[in-house]
Amino acid sequence: MSPKPDPRTAGRLFVLDLSGGRVLSMKTDGSDETVIAAGCHLPDGIAIDTRAGHVYWTNMGVPSREDGSIERADLDGKNRTTIVPVGNTFTPKQCHLDKDNSKLYWCDREGMRVMRANLDGSNVETLVDTSQGDPRPGPDATKWCVGITLDPAHGHMYWTQKGPDNGELGRIFRAGIDVP
Repeated sequence: MSPKPDPRTAGRLFVLDLSGGRVLSMKTDGSDETVIAAGCHLPDGIAIDTRAGHVYWTNMGVPSREDGSIERADLDGKNRTTIVPVGNTFTPKQCHLDKDNSKLYWCDREGMRVMRANLDGSNVETLVDTSQGDPRPGPDATKWCVGITLDPAHGHMYWTQKGPDNGELGRIFRAGIDVP
């Protein structure tokens, strides 16, 4: 028997308004728009945990500063909290939840890293560092980590490295989830 859909998320989209600095929820036809969070600093990646009733999002901050952060709130916007504060990641981009292992993974673009933390923000780890000794923020766009997804059944994570705009140098990488 299939589990019942969660009424808080069934038929709803959770989206980011980058320029407006908001996290929104709406029906799939665009109606019933609800502001989950406002005043975000360039939100970019989003993940929903229906089991725990949380929405997670990354805030890129200013790319030249180490002022990115990651926040979490209840699906209705209550109990908003910063789980990865400024100073722990440069420019967090896309994120992915590993609910079974209570981990949040994300790519840190100008920080040139793939990172993860516990869902409460504790135990921040760098899993992959593509900087090869370059200073952060990194000027080489081929080292910028952007997108991420997981294949827990096979023990893999995949991430993209951007490359310059229209430069045809973007790449996809795979590593074990438990790197390093």
